[in-house]
Amino acid sequence: MLANASFIVKQPDSMRGDSPNLDLLRSLAVIFVVLSHLPPLGLIMEMYHYHLQSLGLLGVIIFFVHTCLVLMLSLERQTDTLGEQRRASLFFVRRAFRIYPLSVVVVLVVSVFAKGSGAEPTYSTILSNLLLIQNLNGEPSIPGALWSLPFEVQMYLVLPMLYLLVVRAGKTALWRVCLLWLGSIGVIFTLYRLGLNYHLLKYLPCFLPGVMAFTLRKTPRKVAPWALFLYVGSVAVIYPWAVAYGVKENMLAWPVCLALGLIIPWCREIDVSWLRSTGKVVARYSYGIYLVHGPCIDFAFNYLGGMPPLLQWGSFIAATATLSYLAYHWIEKPGIDLGGRLAKRWSRGIVTGLVTNQAID
Repeated sequence: MLANASFIVKQPDSMRGDSPNLDLLRSLAVIFVVLSHLPPLGLIMEMYHYHLQSLGLLGVIIFFVHTCLVLMLSLERQTDTLGEQRRASLFFVRRAFRIYPLSVVVVLVVSVFAKGSGAEPTYSTILSNLLLIQNLNGEPSIPGALWSLPFEVQMYLVLPMLYLLVVRAGKTALWRVCLLWLGSIGVIFTLYRLGLNYHLLKYLPCFLPGVMAFTLRKTPRKVAPWALFLYVGSVAVIYPWAVAYGVKENMLAWPVCLALGLIIPWCREIDVSWLRSTGKVVARYSYGIYLVHGPCIDFAFNYLGGMPPLLQWGSFIAATATLSYLAYHWIEKPGIDLGGRLAKRWSRGIVTGLVTNQAID
């Protein structure tokens, strides 16, 4: 009993943004994305009718559920600490400084190195990627993994409204979000049948389960954590296999995300210390890994294509680990800190102005 004491942790009464489960979930998501882009692995998995690229999409939609849940929790903490005044504006400031600094640097660096390679991006492509609007005008992403960020950034625009909906709905919040989820699928199918562009909305049913998980954040957590990760592991096997046999990956993504969003709040936190610490580290650097692993793959397996496999794999791992570490500490973390400071100063200015006006009245 005493030997296992170090693995026992107090389970929180409600879900928090610093959840070890969410850290490990985010870590698995970025691992799925990286694995899906590795050329040597792709050739092997094709022989077993395993659509490896769909594993990458699975990682992305896990990110969508995770991000929506974490940001709803962030909005709740922001409201508790900074108040309700200009809640959306403060949220947008913080997210902009969280997302854009690193994405801008990566886009510019990759664009510079692409010059003279025969795949030089146009100024329109570069600008679209800098603004993260390439999904609106059909420009290619630089690097390729950046395709999902515009959908995420555009989802930010409605998250404060969804938070307000959930908070005001009380006990009916879950049912309202479920109806919204069904309605979004209905709109997508309607647009499809009418021959209209539905692509801007096709991942909305993947984001909304994160909001559902938020509505259940105070649910008693009675289910063992292995249930959550057994589900994720099973889907990681079944999802690419089903796509390989003709199932539409986007349509399959909707129920996969729905189940994930409903499972997360019921599960207790993992209590194995090495899993908690590993998940926390990988999750911290996951954004950098997501953005830099593509160029690192190109360098290791294309530029060093004639080198021994051990050197290629070593170069890929070392380059990805080093660049993601530097990206976090030199760009991402300073951007997060700056966005937080600006939001706090702005909120203090709002409070000061309200007090002054009340005094004058």
